[in-house]
Amino acid sequence: MNEWFKAVRILFKSVVGTAHVVAILLLVASAFSDRISPERSVLFSYLGLGFPVFCVLNFCFLVYWLFVWEWRFVLVGLCSFLVCKGPVTRYFPFHGRVGEVPKENVLKVLTYNVMGFGYKDHSKESPNPILRYIAESGADIVCLQEYAVGTSKHFLTNRKIADALKMYRYRSVIPVGTSGAIKYNIAVFSKYPISKSRKIRYESTFNGSSIHELDINGKKLTLINNHLESFKLTMEDRSHYSAFIKNLNSETLDGLRSSIEQKLGPAFRIRARQARAVAEEIKKIDTDYILVCGDFNDTPVSYAHRTIQGSLKDAYAASGRGVGVTYNENFFWFRIDNILHSANMKSLNCTVDKVRYSDHYPLWCYLQLEKDR
Repeated sequence: MNEWFKAVRILFKSVVGTAHVVAILLLVASAFSDRISPERSVLFSYLGLGFPVFCVLNFCFLVYWLFVWEWRFVLVGLCSFLVCKGPVTRYFPFHGRVGEVPKENVLKVLTYNVMGFGYKDHSKESPNPILRYIAESGADIVCLQEYAVGTSKHFLTNRKIADALKMYRYRSVIPVGTSGAIKYNIAVFSKYPISKSRKIRYESTFNGSSIHELDINGKKLTLINNHLESFKLTMEDRSHYSAFIKNLNSETLDGLRSSIEQKLGPAFRIRARQARAVAEEIKKIDTDYILVCGDFNDTPVSYAHRTIQGSLKDAYAASGRGVGVTYNENFFWFRIDNILHSANMKSLNCTVDKVRYSDHYPLWCYLQLEKDR
């Protein structure tokens, strides 16, 4: 009987060890998937989406090996995380808060996909909660995506928004698409003068990026506001995804696959082209500071994010804490909103505010302006 138990134990260890090796390979492949353009192979883009799952899976294996005192496997597991240290710390940063933020040469930057301001009107009697949040944020520069306005008096107009955000003397609203009576834009509101605003040319129907030059006390800052291609998932698609997360079985998986397999791949490829267009604009910038914000519709481990970031710093990775989920619906738990900046700016206290007025949470940080580029 003892021999039988021993044989079963060896077999179980072998199965678990093999599964761990597979999990490590998936972790490493997903961690560096952002180096492969989805135009070459979309498989790596899917692996990138699975990166946090593979991290958690490998951590569970690590805990198991610690529990059974298998130090060789513990060492292998630790080595796999060391190999993936860059993507891991980018995805799961953990930084302490700065208690007292410097007063001089510091900007507060806010980026927010406002989902058409919740498609709610604004008045003194019934203020729009998103407009109220922005007005009370104290941000110096505000980048907005899905900035929707209409012509009806029962809908938000540019004039109503400008009146609600009158603390921002300077604004730039760039059209990106129209649906019926509603006009979709991306917008920048600033307490500093804005000049040379224009749209960046790339393929899209309802998404877009804009580039602006701001005067920050005599220094020039180039700002790019982005809303890259979305997956355009319908409510039915998202319900299939939610059902799969709640009930992992072949039936819910088939429903999910049939709903989204025709949407994710094309969106990855379109975003890749958009990201390269934005990256080309960044290469041309010769101002004192660079700031790139917005909804990338892709994770920190993705080709689009890596392409746009280049040599810029990711504010959340540098000063945030935790996963930093910015999309808050249908179990799509990802950080897809970003603040990137040139190396001569220092990020402080990058934060995701858990205010559920839109399908995105707002992301903000302080940026301390340092020496010239």
